[in-house]
Amino acid sequence: MEKIFFADIETPIGSIWAARSKKGLLRLSFPCAEDKFLKELGAQTEVEPEYRPSKLDDISNWLDKYFEGKKMEYKEPFDLRGSDFQKKVWRAIHRIPYGKLSSYGLLAKRIKKPKASRAVGNAVGQNPIAIIIPCHRVVWSNGGIGGFGGGLPTKRVLLNMENILPDAEGKPEKGIDLRKFF
Repeated sequence: MEKIFFADIETPIGSIWAARSKKGLLRLSFPCAEDKFLKELGAQTEVEPEYRPSKLDDISNWLDKYFEGKKMEYKEPFDLRGSDFQKKVWRAIHRIPYGKLSSYGLLAKRIKKPKASRAVGNAVGQNPIAIIIPCHRVVWSNGGIGGFGGGLPTKRVLLNMENILPDAEGKPEKGIDLRKFF
């Protein structure tokens, strides 16, 4: 029988929720109420998860280093649960380097579906593993900041940490063509 372990992890942007299976990291969610996280997790698995922070110590350590400003690459396995198309998009996002950006259109080309930028946008919005699969690095093709499920203030904080935006307050992207980070 499958086992799913979950925990909350304190970070500078709040308490992030994480879950893993025997296969790998299953979910990493931005700060929210525990019941909301468990509802989202329940959409991915029918197993009752067990709260066990020690099973997510490696994720906690990774996040600590990331929020210290270290260029981190997550190499552990994922347990991605979604359509084949979504998994292709999520893997393409995972390959966007620290300090770089991509657009929905560029991701569509990267997965060899050049006319599917809207579908790519939907898949980006369904990303189950925030930060580690860095959907905050996806912006509009015209260089605009785009949207973000974790909220634009959080996206700005993450992009500022990665030295893409000069500040995280207000709208620091104004006057900056983010395409120079593609």
